[in-house]
Amino acid sequence: MENFDFEEIKPDDEVGKIIEEGMISAFCTKYIMVGQDRTVFASYYLQYAEKLKKFEVYDDDVWVASFPKAGTTWTQEMVWMIANNLDFQGAKQSLRERFPFLEISTILKRESVLHEASNLPIPQYHTNSVEYTKNLQRPRFIKSHLPFSLLPEQLQSGTRSPKMIYVVRNPKDTCISYYHHGTLLMGWTISLENFVKVFMADKSTYGSYWKHVLGYWNKRHLPNLLIIKYEDMKSNLPSVIKTVAQFLNKEITEEQIQLLCKHLSFESMKSNPAVNFEELAKKLRKSNMVAKDGTFIRTGIVGKYKEELSPETINKFNEWIKANIRETELENEYIFQI
Repeated sequence: MENFDFEEIKPDDEVGKIIEEGMISAFCTKYIMVGQDRTVFASYYLQYAEKLKKFEVYDDDVWVASFPKAGTTWTQEMVWMIANNLDFQGAKQSLRERFPFLEISTILKRESVLHEASNLPIPQYHTNSVEYTKNLQRPRFIKSHLPFSLLPEQLQSGTRSPKMIYVVRNPKDTCISYYHHGTLLMGWTISLENFVKVFMADKSTYGSYWKHVLGYWNKRHLPNLLIIKYEDMKSNLPSVIKTVAQFLNKEITEEQIQLLCKHLSFESMKSNPAVNFEELAKKLRKSNMVAKDGTFIRTGIVGKYKEELSPETINKFNEWIKANIRETELENEYIFQI
């Protein structure tokens, strides 16, 4: 394997100590920072770095990318349904199988630990997610949280030009959602206020929210890249569906849009076993791997952070946002003013 530049995150400062005490678990025992953006991964990333870099991309692939917890699952289901002509029967198959998470094997050894603790089988798409995705029947549907700087070389260079949809969400709601995800599925025992410190220090998994978003935002002129906003999906889903359908070169009728809106409603997604990850959450609770109860799909409310963060933390968050969007092309985007 190529000698990748990386640095281990150690408990040398306040944030490092918070990570050591609240985010190290049986699923992930070491975090590292990788590449030019100092992207944070579990150390397992090093086993797959070369494979991800050299991953073969096809022009007929369809990719959905985002920073974690920006509305990725919702976007995946929308994209898959549009691209597959609203195949409701096919959509009963787990989203993790028909639209796999390319680099999930690099993030944590959750399934391996579960197998050791309870002798549960490890799903094929987690044994080696890169290999599983590589061997999908074409056209392949691929999810990734990789920053643009760590995407496969063929994507970065433009040698291959699959359709790629990037979804972005207000960072405060993203942070809150990420916190609940980590305590539900990743074994974190961290407090919310401490996780905000980690998030704003660019040391949650996948590192800097801003470098991630800007990495794609600054490439939005590319004809094969569409950027959509979670908040637009919440306020006017039919409009976003039309935009995505046009991008995918798919015709969609008003009647189909209404059917798809119903399928993608919060109530439908929350109760849909193909997308709600409830089975995994139950296994984790049953095995005592996580202490927290909850659901993968929680509330989906825009501005939910106002109910969970202290006024002092919200003020710090707002100042952090202002500092990071100043003199960038994000400065006038409404989702960063919410």
